[in-house]
Amino acid sequence: MLLVILMLAVGCQGQQHIIKNEADAMKFIAKQRYVNSYQAKAEELQAAVDELILEPLMYSEVLELTALTKTPEPTSTTTNLPTTEVANVTDFSTLVTIVTNYTTRNVTEIPTTMTTKHLSKCRKDLRTFQLDLLKEEHYALMMIDSYGKLPPGLLQGDIQYWFGLYDECLNQSRKIDNEQDNFKAEYCIAGLYSGTTKLPSIGICVPDSCSDSDLMEILGSKKPNSTLFVSYVNCNQVPEYSAAAIICLIFLSFFGLMIISGTIYDIWQRRQDSHQNGFERLAEDHTHSVNATSTTNGTTPYTDTSHASVKIRTSLGLFGDILLCFSLLINGGKILKTKQGEQSLGALNGIRVISLWWVMLGHTYVFALTLFSNSTKIIEVLSRFTFQAVGNATFSVDSFFFLSGLLVTYLTLKYLQKHDGKLNWLMFYVHRYLRLTPVYMMVIFIFTTLTPYFANGPLYQSVFDPNPPPGVESQATYCQKYWWTNLLYINNLYPSGLGEECLAWSWYLANDMQFYIISPFVIYLLYHYFFVGVVFWSALLIACFGSSIGISIKLDIYTGLIPQTPDQKTLGSDELYVRPWTRISTYLVGMALGYILYKYKGRVRMPRYVAIMGWMAATGIALAVVYGLYGNFHGDPLNKAASVVYATFSRFSWAVALAWVAFACVTGYGGPVNSLLSWSFWIPLSRINYCAYLLHPIIMFVFYYSLPNMIYFTDLLLVYFFIGNIVLSYAAAFILSVSIEAPFMALEKLLLNRDKSV
Repeated sequence: MLLVILMLAVGCQGQQHIIKNEADAMKFIAKQRYVNSYQAKAEELQAAVDELILEPLMYSEVLELTALTKTPEPTSTTTNLPTTEVANVTDFSTLVTIVTNYTTRNVTEIPTTMTTKHLSKCRKDLRTFQLDLLKEEHYALMMIDSYGKLPPGLLQGDIQYWFGLYDECLNQSRKIDNEQDNFKAEYCIAGLYSGTTKLPSIGICVPDSCSDSDLMEILGSKKPNSTLFVSYVNCNQVPEYSAAAIICLIFLSFFGLMIISGTIYDIWQRRQDSHQNGFERLAEDHTHSVNATSTTNGTTPYTDTSHASVKIRTSLGLFGDILLCFSLLINGGKILKTKQGEQSLGALNGIRVISLWWVMLGHTYVFALTLFSNSTKIIEVLSRFTFQAVGNATFSVDSFFFLSGLLVTYLTLKYLQKHDGKLNWLMFYVHRYLRLTPVYMMVIFIFTTLTPYFANGPLYQSVFDPNPPPGVESQATYCQKYWWTNLLYINNLYPSGLGEECLAWSWYLANDMQFYIISPFVIYLLYHYFFVGVVFWSALLIACFGSSIGISIKLDIYTGLIPQTPDQKTLGSDELYVRPWTRISTYLVGMALGYILYKYKGRVRMPRYVAIMGWMAATGIALAVVYGLYGNFHGDPLNKAASVVYATFSRFSWAVALAWVAFACVTGYGGPVNSLLSWSFWIPLSRINYCAYLLHPIIMFVFYYSLPNMIYFTDLLLVYFFIGNIVLSYAAAFILSVSIEAPFMALEKLLLNRDKSV
């Protein structure tokens, strides 16, 4: 074996292959076999494209036409059209010469007029296109040029989509005096299969009279003694505006009208009351103070009356008050305000915003994963030590659960103390529901009805098609079927699969609402019967651990990011990742810290060395959680027992580490970390964090699936995407917040008179 290694090392010097040991030699041999195997696969793929797509669409109709005319008797000298040659040409004149030469060898006459009554409009236009190709018509040559072709980079994984040139195809049209024979070009994608193995999906350009079924009739027949076939054809046709889309536009127009009216009325009212400094009082009276003492989504479980003022009677009475709820100046001013209450937990603003940025970072990679033309690069990237923070971005969601549990407990206990242990529990739930749901439902409404019209691209219509073929689902149809589960906050339980949910990322909201529903039982017991409350809290935590252990063992959970077999379950499996009984542990940690902060009111004194040890322990726990799976990518995966332990306790441990950060910052032991997290820059962003969470996946989907070509992954490109996603998401969130979220919050306060009802 050593001799083989030495021979390989010497023989490969010219190619700069450095082989130091037996493992390197085996890798080199495997790579060479891989390259040879893939070269054969590439030739097979190109042959499949030639036979199943190019031949029927480029010249079969012309040959069928010649069968209806006078043709010579077939002879043994008749040759077949060199399909591989046609597919690989890059020069227009060469392409036309090949097709023309073959046709003239076998056809004595191509009539200028023909009887085609028996043909469909698609076949007529397709035949016209093929004849124009022989005549070197510019539009026909451009259509052929836009077809998907064998790309470079097959060895890097560019085998999923061969898009061709989407825009080039759509810009073509046939224009002659006879309008009946005119047509525009239409872009479609044809999917190839070999048996049950998916082959590349090819971009094709055809006359717009051709439907999916027309093209399947032409391309869908299997060749004798061949396993290759076209499994589907999906043509990109922008749908007509549906009734639901029109209704949504009417709703948005109504809100726009109310915003304009409310803003104008606000300006007029300020002028009328300028001598009383009317703006400040109107702003305090008619908007909800979304300050740093909000929950993860900016929600308070009780009414903060610190800004309450005497009700100002506007000149239009109640109607005027309602108009002011829509004032762009009032709502925008409240969002951009950087002042906080004296007892606010300022460091939580930074944690909230940074956690959402972490979510966006993970989604930036995950949502684009299927569009990478060099997808094999991901394996290399995942194995980097530094990339573990991106691969484990799911812990950012646990940060939100922690913050939510902390704030609902801390604020509700303070309210109970202020009101002799009394709280209107009905309004406790009603306020939460009205705080989250209106803007949530509006986002679903917009996503379901208007997203199909936001953009276009090779895959865009298939992803957002509101009326797909029978048996095919899209993002829009999932929301059409299951939007009511989001309204009831049970979408983490039904439908059972995360991929079938409406706004799949909103599973978090369902969990958070369910945790919020049971939180009063813990909070009430902690306030009135502390030890009973601790027992109940502990029982919930033990139940969470028990369910996680049982599910991990049952599923034989694998802690790697990418399953090794199709049936293997990972930490991202629905049973472990989405269900509330496996995710409540971090919420409970937040509740525990909320009680501690309430009990000691932030007045804690500890020796300096204790604070240092706390920071060291929290840092060590956090690093172990985020980077503890590094060995999975380097031949040292966790065994079954360790995998169960990690799956059960990793999220709880992350919350414990985060609890120390929040505790130290609130009690004065945060140092520079507290200065960063309490920076006033985070305050306006934290107020629109909820809207940014709802919108950022939609923005990413629209961008990614409107791209005309595949994405060639580089680190710098993804960093650029990530920064762009943040900026666009918060810009859209600000618009959504001032136009939908803030008005509903103000209306709730106005109409329910929440200061007195809770």
